[in-house]
Amino acid sequence: MNITVVIPGLNEKQYLARVLKKVRKFSPHIVYVDDGSSDGSPEIARKFTPHILSHEVNLGKGASMRTGAEYAFSKLKVDAVIFMDADDQHDPKEIPKFKEKLLEADVVFGVRSMGASMPLIRFLGNKGASVLLNMLYGGYIPDIPSGYKALTNRGYESVKWKSTGYEVETEIAMRVAKEKVPFTTVEIESIYHDTDKGMTALDALHICRCLVEWRIGL
Repeated sequence: MNITVVIPGLNEKQYLARVLKKVRKFSPHIVYVDDGSSDGSPEIARKFTPHILSHEVNLGKGASMRTGAEYAFSKLKVDAVIFMDADDQHDPKEIPKFKEKLLEADVVFGVRSMGASMPLIRFLGNKGASVLLNMLYGGYIPDIPSGYKALTNRGYESVKWKSTGYEVETEIAMRVAKEKVPFTTVEIESIYHDTDKGMTALDALHICRCLVEWRIGL
């Protein structure tokens, strides 16, 4: 199976070289989508991959993921993509797990341990999103906010999202649950460098609002 890793990023100069260097040990095929950075991130990425896509202005994570997926499937003609974040909170050594699981299902969700290492606000927002998704769409998917996931071409066509921001992770899960798309999960390590970065209480409320609005068709 021909697979490429798609990494969206915004001003990730601090970690980007480290991330791309580690990813190349497990996948030589990388697409980096720069979402309007002002810190020179594209120049760093060019040292590791020729596939650099740049938004002139910041469009959001969902838009970046869509840009990367469309390029990978339409231009590179790959069979599947693995999405990773650019902030070194995903361990590339787990890429082979995703590759193996892609032989079983069209959608693979990376699921972090809900142990003490996960900041409380993330834990509460995480569990709340899964419970609400189950209530509204009849499907329980753990660790919805996780950005470490994989889709085959067929899986991508089944869950094509409209979200441009961080709610993209929730929309993908919603579409999987709503359309009953077969999926599987991979246990991934929890890595946190900055507990102030990532999901906030407002983010969690926004996700819940999106789930309700999508359900009632707003």
